Amino acid sequence: MLGPLNSAENVLNILFVWSKTGKKDLGLTEISRITGINKSTVYKILISLQNHHLVSLDQDTKKYRIDYGVLELSSIFLKQSDLKTIAHPWIERLASESGKTITLALRKQEHLVFIDRVDGCENVRFYCDIGKVAYYNSGAAAKVVFANLTDEEQENIIQQPSHRFTDNTRSWDELMQEVPQIRQNGYSISDEEVDAGVFAIGAPIFDSQGKVTAGIAMATLKYNLTKEQIGNMITLTVNTSSIISSKLGFSKA
Repeated sequence: MLGPLNSAENVLNILFVWSKTGKKDLGLTEISRITGINKSTVYKILISLQNHHLVSLDQDTKKYRIDYGVLELSSIFLKQSDLKTIAHPWIERLASESGKTITLALRKQEHLVFIDRVDGCENVRFYCDIGKVAYYNSGAAAKVVFANLTDEEQENIIQQPSHRFTDNTRSWDELMQEVPQIRQNGYSISDEEVDAGVFAIGAPIFDSQGKVTAGIAMATLKYNLTKEQIGNMITLTVNTSSIISSKLGFSKA
């Protein structure tokens, strides 16, 4: 019996066989011969790949080809790459101008993933490092993205368990009460909701179709933070998110 690593290797070898051969259509026997994997195993893997729309079978020729699921995966990669490339200079500028830590989080179905971070001169260390997950009920970037999702998307998300970081982390009910105000303001506030002593402002980033695709957050230590400083944080964060959105092709008009 094949172990997990061998099984995964077989799946990858089969999935990449089209690019290696340069052929558009390949039959079961061809795939088995090229990859060196027995036909029975190839067949089972192809069925699984079909179920995930990564390959399709032409019923007339009985040959397989790459299906639209691969495009879905590539579009996620391209979106992430383009977003980070476009946003990074503006995040750097915002960190330099404010002196505070700026994070960029990419929207996923049930959470956000932090894909960029620039520390200002304050160099505050807190949870939101690159690669970490932000659940929609916790933190400035997550809440502002959630607030700009459709009602149906929100309803699907709140069926999941909420995640608690501090005593200030929002429950789903508390977050839903905040949503109208966040939408109206165009930003969200996280007051020690993820890390004790950390205050953050979040603003949404929209793509060319007007869909919220990410969020940025400016974070600092709450200690001695004045209303004037908070107002300045809001202005800078919202302005930067608007610039990044426009660079992605978003227009309010």
